[in-house]
Amino acid sequence: MSPRFQPFADLWEGIFAVDFTLDQVRGRCDALAKAIGERGWTCLVAYDTRFMSNLFAQDVVATLSAQGIAIRMAAAPAPLPAIQFALDHNLANCALVVSARNRPFPYNGLVLLLPGGGGLLSGEQPTPDVRAPFPPVADINNALPTEQILDLRTPYFDALRDEVDIDLIRRVAMTMFVDPMNGTTAGAFPLLIVENGQTRAIEINRDPDPLFGKVTPLPAESGLTRLRKLVRESDSHVGLAFSADGTALGVVDKNGEQLELTEVALLLSSYFSRQYRQRGVVVAPPPGANSPLAVLSARPAAWEDATGLKLELLPDPTLRIAELLNQEKNNLVLGCTAAGEIVLGRYTLYPDAMLAGLFVAEMVARNGGNLRMLIDQQREQIQKS
Repeated sequence: MSPRFQPFADLWEGIFAVDFTLDQVRGRCDALAKAIGERGWTCLVAYDTRFMSNLFAQDVVATLSAQGIAIRMAAAPAPLPAIQFALDHNLANCALVVSARNRPFPYNGLVLLLPGGGGLLSGEQPTPDVRAPFPPVADINNALPTEQILDLRTPYFDALRDEVDIDLIRRVAMTMFVDPMNGTTAGAFPLLIVENGQTRAIEINRDPDPLFGKVTPLPAESGLTRLRKLVRESDSHVGLAFSADGTALGVVDKNGEQLELTEVALLLSSYFSRQYRQRGVVVAPPPGANSPLAVLSARPAAWEDATGLKLELLPDPTLRIAELLNQEKNNLVLGCTAAGEIVLGRYTLYPDAMLAGLFVAEMVARNGGNLRMLIDQQREQIQKS
């Protein structure tokens, strides 16, 4: 997968019918269209599973097209890593996504992605005069020729299969529960690993739900109550949860315990060191005061000596992750933000929870389906340091 760190160039979010309205969206799209047009760029328009996101995306297409911007559009809701992947492969110069990422259900927004980062706009954009409501469905469905409607998921999934040992995951007789949190990764994990294999990936919360079950569609904040209960009571091997936009990951062990972000980061990093001989820096949030890993904050040396990796624990790791990724020699092995967004620096330079989740599955499969053993070994090693 072609790596490039791609920060959001512009992000605007608002509450439906209060801040996020058709006129507000059109006003921002007008201003963005001018800036994009001045650069002669093409634009990929995409959307998530939020309330009316598809209709807003169709209107974004109409607004940008009216100002002469060459448009391509996603054929279905797409996770942000798939959109980043499309930009990496030059399907457009930038992307405008109708999404509030992992915010609670009353929100929606616009996310602008640029090839090199940096913003086109700053501050509040003007709101135009009140114009017509959404065009009729028959009109918006015919807004673009078929060749300009893109399947973003298939090439992204193909690239994921190339990075991870899918055959190993399929060969080991494991059962895992997967929670896409009613978001853009629904259907992806079973499609990637179940075919012609012994591993079962059972999805929950897969149907589109603009309310996201009335929980915040972010594993670190939702509690994952249903996923934890199902994994524990079914004696499954692992549970994986993906945020609505596909950037953040949650992991549940067979006892129904949701692992804290630090533990997920260390387990994956240790696996990369052990299995793939990766060396470099791991950046993650510090463990909680009552965590089995709490001693790590004061004494990381034992873990570093055992893995050959450098560990940095920061309350807000985002800027440090970006700094490492933007260096001429990228030596970031893994970066985990306080929201659970995971960047695997040897593979991509943007958060990709699907890729991280597949590596968790590969790690568990290589250990005979026993994630708990890996957890206990790591905790024992850290507590003895």
